[in-house]
Amino acid sequence: MQIKKNLAQVVTASVLMTTVLAGCSGNGNSSAGETANPTNAANGQQTAAPSAEPTTIKAMTITFGDPPSANNNQAKADLEKRGNVKLDLTFVPSEAYGDKLAVAVSANDYDLLLIDSGKDNKYTNLVKMGAFHDLTDYIAGTKNISQIEDAVWNNTSVQGKIYGIPRPRGLYGGGEASVIMRKDWLDKYNLEVPTTIDELTNALQVFKDNDPAGGGNTVPLTVYGVDGVSGPGPFGSVFPMLFAFGVPHIWALDDSGQPVRDFQTTEYKNYLDWLKDTWSKGLIDKDAPVLKNQQQARNKFQAGVAGAFVTNVGDISETSLEKMKQVDPNAEIAVIDVLEGREGQKGVALIGGYYGIWAIPSSVPKEKVQKIIDFLDFTSAEENISFSKAGVIGVHASDFKDGLPVQTEDQKKLFDLEKPSAFVLQNRVDPYIYANSKVPEILEVQKASLDVIAGYGIPNPFLSYSSATAAKNPDTYKKMSAAMTQYVLGETTWEAVQKEIDAWTAGDGAVIAKELLEEYNADQQ
Repeated sequence: MQIKKNLAQVVTASVLMTTVLAGCSGNGNSSAGETANPTNAANGQQTAAPSAEPTTIKAMTITFGDPPSANNNQAKADLEKRGNVKLDLTFVPSEAYGDKLAVAVSANDYDLLLIDSGKDNKYTNLVKMGAFHDLTDYIAGTKNISQIEDAVWNNTSVQGKIYGIPRPRGLYGGGEASVIMRKDWLDKYNLEVPTTIDELTNALQVFKDNDPAGGGNTVPLTVYGVDGVSGPGPFGSVFPMLFAFGVPHIWALDDSGQPVRDFQTTEYKNYLDWLKDTWSKGLIDKDAPVLKNQQQARNKFQAGVAGAFVTNVGDISETSLEKMKQVDPNAEIAVIDVLEGREGQKGVALIGGYYGIWAIPSSVPKEKVQKIIDFLDFTSAEENISFSKAGVIGVHASDFKDGLPVQTEDQKKLFDLEKPSAFVLQNRVDPYIYANSKVPEILEVQKASLDVIAGYGIPNPFLSYSSATAAKNPDTYKKMSAAMTQYVLGETTWEAVQKEIDAWTAGDGAVIAKELLEEYNADQQ
């Protein structure tokens, strides 16, 4: 699929489109912000000179933590004014989002929905059923959205067309790129920041033996349980460990071009053996099998009881650190960019390059679709980078210099309460998207770490493809995942795990691999 090529073919047609950009622009002939009148020069924000009534956009999106304040939110009011819209946003907690989204899709009650799972079988099937507008022609003339990389468009398109706008993220590592650790705990026991799997294991053992959290509450490594639906395995938040053992990124192609699933390799058994050993020594959170997601594992790290956690560099920001310092004023965080294995193996996942897809239900009138796209394009304009980081100058910050806000303590509190970035629905393409700190020293570390991991991406050749068999059999990995968990917990033998792997390989696995390979080969023609 060459989506950008397809877009280029329709650019000429888009010039002839008569739909004006009333939703976000200064007049009907330019993109959002192009002819806007500067009103906030300190941070580059612009205010559109509206030529039409504001467009009301009802959207549902996901939130991690508290939603922005709903009472006279000045950040929301500012963005609405500059974008010439009225926003009716529903912020749904991450743990409830899947259920709420399913209801919202059926209800046809929204103008814009964030498909948080991205391009999966459910999304693809909804597209084929006509649930969402084809947006290919609508985005051809956008100024900012069209900057999204070819790889990301290819990873989210369906049958060569665009039915949703991906929210750009880093192409490397995603939410499970690196291990972060309690730097103050390492210093306390004269340990260097680990770089290898054995050094990490040793540090976890030192944390276990010395109980720096006190009262026997220390959790050396916090991870979370896997349900066996999205994939197999005992735990999540473990990508650096998997890659340190040379495990493929979910799928790989062998020398003969045949698909190999990660758990079909000897490297995966070596990884499980490491988990089994660390579990037996009490180095992994005893609650891990019942933790449901990364946020619950993150909570343990931020609560000051966990020594290590797999995430991205966004979690080494001052926001995380402030939460930890409420428990321990000496708390400090270090990041292991890429964890190295015993034979030099290392890597980060080369991922889809996005988190979530903005889809417009087909029930939305066609004349409103372009206005919604224009607003998304407006929010991803450069002017809103500063808005997402500093809010409204004079309200949430005094100034915005060198990419950082200048804020008083009261302004910081208001910024955290009103959360300007929550209203920037579509972010700009940025390789440093996870570098979110307002402290120059931390920001420098974040950017440096992202530069490092960009050299170790491990691809999954089937990342953007789906299997009908896998979609029809959501429990295909459940027995295997349960056996792997029991093995790590010391409750069964490797033979029991191998039996489930063999059964999958001879059954669903053979069909799934065939379907994925056929889709992959069709695109290689």
